[in-house]
Amino acid sequence: MIKLQPLIKEHLDFLLEIRNEDSTRNNLENNSIFTLEDGEKWFETLNSPWYLIINDDILVGYLRTNDDEIGCDIHPNHRRNGYAREAYKLILKEMDTAYLWVFDDNFAKILYQELGFKEVGEQKIIRDRKYIKMGYEK
Repeated sequence: MIKLQPLIKEHLDFLLEIRNEDSTRNNLENNSIFTLEDGEKWFETLNSPWYLIINDDILVGYLRTNDDEIGCDIHPNHRRNGYAREAYKLILKEMDTAYLWVFDDNFAKILYQELGFKEVGEQKIIRDRKYIKMGYEK
């Protein structure tokens, strides 16, 4: 059973370890690599809560929020264990509507569809790949 805990500055190293990893960056709109200094500046201006995803006191990933947009990234050592699914289920209990962006060729799109997300018709091309917006309503 996982839990969500608000992100604190002391865990930026963990966040950046996931965020800067090639397979994570490949599936993000902004695929830049960030330094700890970049992360600290970003954290100081963070307006929406972000959460650590924790399983049995082990950090396995993080969940991003920005108003009604959400997303999560799991550490490569902990992928394919259902942590993203459980994190989304927890956060969606608190939201009436939610949106996320996903590359059309990202296997996670199947997870989002299983959770009830549907394409909303908005899309853009990022790095020659189709990036689509999906929405969820209770």
